[in-house]
Amino acid sequence: MDSSDVVQQMTLEWTRAQPSVRRFVSSFLRDPGAVDDVLQEVALVVVERFEDWDPTRPFAGWALGIARRVVSAHLRRKYREKKIEFSDAIDRVALSFEKLEPQAELMKDSLADCLGQIHGQSHRLLSLRYKEGLELKQVAERLGLTASHVGVILHRVRTALRECVDNKLRAEGMA
Repeated sequence: MDSSDVVQQMTLEWTRAQPSVRRFVSSFLRDPGAVDDVLQEVALVVVERFEDWDPTRPFAGWALGIARRVVSAHLRRKYREKKIEFSDAIDRVALSFEKLEPQAELMKDSLADCLGQIHGQSHRLLSLRYKEGLELKQVAERLGLTASHVGVILHRVRTALRECVDNKLRAEGMA
């Protein structure tokens, strides 16, 4: 692989793994600025060490291993004087993330498939509510409905999506 292929592969793998790594880091740090700082540190290590990644193993697990070490170092610096030991807890959370990652990806893919089956007013309603972030009242005004009617439709659509995702997960043997 030439260097542009390596950069492209690294970018693709990081883009896929980054949401899980962010969730992992966020599970330890509440300050969004600190989360961003630690995530940047992880990304730098990923870039520096990408050639060490074994492509036969999941990239997300490898990146989570890096994140575990970066979070540990961050927490050690932050709580140095308090003599608090975080490494065991961090290892346990990282292991949980690694185990859940394949299921989370399947859930996201299943949800995307199920969302593709939603059309018409329900699709427009979901878009206004979740893509544009409008409140129920604002969605209702845009669609010429009452807020309670919008709430009922949203409830039905979310229930249908949940059932669709559950069915897809059962078909994959994950539910």
